[in-house]
Amino acid sequence: MTISKIQPEKKSTSPSVRTPDWPLIIFFGIAFLIPWSMIPVLSSIARQSGVSDWTVLSQMGEALDFSGADLVVPGWVVYFITRLQDFAFSIAGVIMIAYLYRRDGLAKLWQRLTHWQVGWRWYLAAFIPFGLYGLATVLSGSLSSFNLTIATIGKILFSAEAGFLVYFFLRGAMGEELGLRGFALPRLQESMSPFRASAVIGALWAAWHLPVLLGRDLISVIAFLLLAFMLSFIFTWLFNGSKGSLLPVMIFHAAQNAEEIFEIVFPKLLEGDWELISSLALLLIGLIIGIFLWRKQKNQQPSLQENA
Repeated sequence: MTISKIQPEKKSTSPSVRTPDWPLIIFFGIAFLIPWSMIPVLSSIARQSGVSDWTVLSQMGEALDFSGADLVVPGWVVYFITRLQDFAFSIAGVIMIAYLYRRDGLAKLWQRLTHWQVGWRWYLAAFIPFGLYGLATVLSGSLSSFNLTIATIGKILFSAEAGFLVYFFLRGAMGEELGLRGFALPRLQESMSPFRASAVIGALWAAWHLPVLLGRDLISVIAFLLLAFMLSFIFTWLFNGSKGSLLPVMIFHAAQNAEEIFEIVFPKLLEGDWELISSLALLLIGLIIGIFLWRKQKNQQPSLQENA
């Protein structure tokens, strides 16, 4: 299907004046407004339900486990609010694509989501986090605690707390990538290099997480923000390398968030800070890919206007 009729908004040709990209500004505004505006709501529910903090209530909602809480609302209400927060970027992206590009834009987004013929190397790259978690498991001496049963298989696939399919369809992968890489990245790359586009998205995506970092020690906050920033370069590399497919990006996103799967299969990991090894490795990979994107001068990436 060809959607070359979709035209980008005309930008100023003046070398000294850069017209603000209002669709992008509105996109990020919506993406920040949805989850941040829900914080007072969750705080009120937490306070009335005897829960110490809204972040604790949010974690309960994500795991669908409200043990010890005397909820003043049905549990599904809390879960729905947490899903709204997690899907803020994708909601904003679909809204902007529908507004700017109408049906053709939504069709292009669907093509990105279902374009699976991208080469086995990109799928292998998408599972890099699992490889790093495996390495961390070996280095931490937890391999001997291996425990894989029918029950644990069901848990690592389908549980609300740690299921990979839940991470893919109901959390950050589907909840963020339809907007971040489905809309923001292609649009940014129409006017700037992949490196700069990644840096913009990485900085804003990191800042988007700030409310859940309140109360943590400074080192943890800095480490989290730096990792989020560096991951943006990896996502751009996967997106551009797979010719605009969202599948490798979403698989990587889900895998990167699914550390709990390894803690279920290798229970000894719960005894230490094993994630430090994989986090440092991801930071290094992000840095290397960032340098690669910076050195690559030509802007050869898919855009929202590209033929499919």
